[in-house]
Amino acid sequence: MIFFWILYLSLSLIVSFLLTSFIKKRLLKVLVFSISFSLISSLWFKSPGDATLVPIISIFFLENTILESNGLSRIIRPLSLFFVITFILSIFFWKNKSND
Repeated sequence: MIFFWILYLSLSLIVSFLLTSFIKKRLLKVLVFSISFSLISSLWFKSPGDATLVPIISIFFLENTILESNGLSRIIRPLSLFFVITFILSIFFWKNKSND
């Protein structure tokens, strides 16, 4: 199970970096990376009271289609927190190759 999560997070990191390769401006790269990485790799509990962690994007799709709605606020809060943390960290660690 650990191997699956490491592979999943690695692939989400690669996809997020590939999405930023189409952008020239540094701040826009950071923003696109942060949004894509937080959407793909944020984790939260499958249902309230359950101990199983799943990606937030799958919870969003399932709650909008086939499961009873437990409210989107339960997944928006961890997603926004993960986005803010990712955005701040990526601003500090993103390589600045030019003065954009």
